[in-house]
Amino acid sequence: MPMLQAIVRSTVGDFLIFPFWWYSKGFFSVLHAALASVFLWQKELALDLWVKNIFVPMYGQYDIAGRIISFFMRLAQIVGRTGALAVWAVIAAVGIGVWLALPGVIVYQIIFNLGWL
Repeated sequence: MPMLQAIVRSTVGDFLIFPFWWYSKGFFSVLHAALASVFLWQKELALDLWVKNIFVPMYGQYDIAGRIISFFMRLAQIVGRTGALAVWAVIAAVGIGVWLALPGVIVYQIIFNLGWL
């Protein structure tokens, strides 16, 4: 009997602690993972390197045509990579929003499907 009491107490305790964990420690864990993901994408896309070298001619072409082509090619790369990073940041923000809303949606669905509303 003491074992059954311990199991019930642990299960009820976990059920009662869950919302506090979800919106505190769990939320900060998800937030940290999302921010780390965005920073990893920024590092993978190397935006700072593209911006740093925007006026450096590509392939050692120091004539005016080489400089103009290199500038616009790098500018297009910067715009495209910034767009990709912005899309990923929005996806990460939506994921965080889903994390925050999920328990409420689940509780609403349980109540709605039991016919209490």
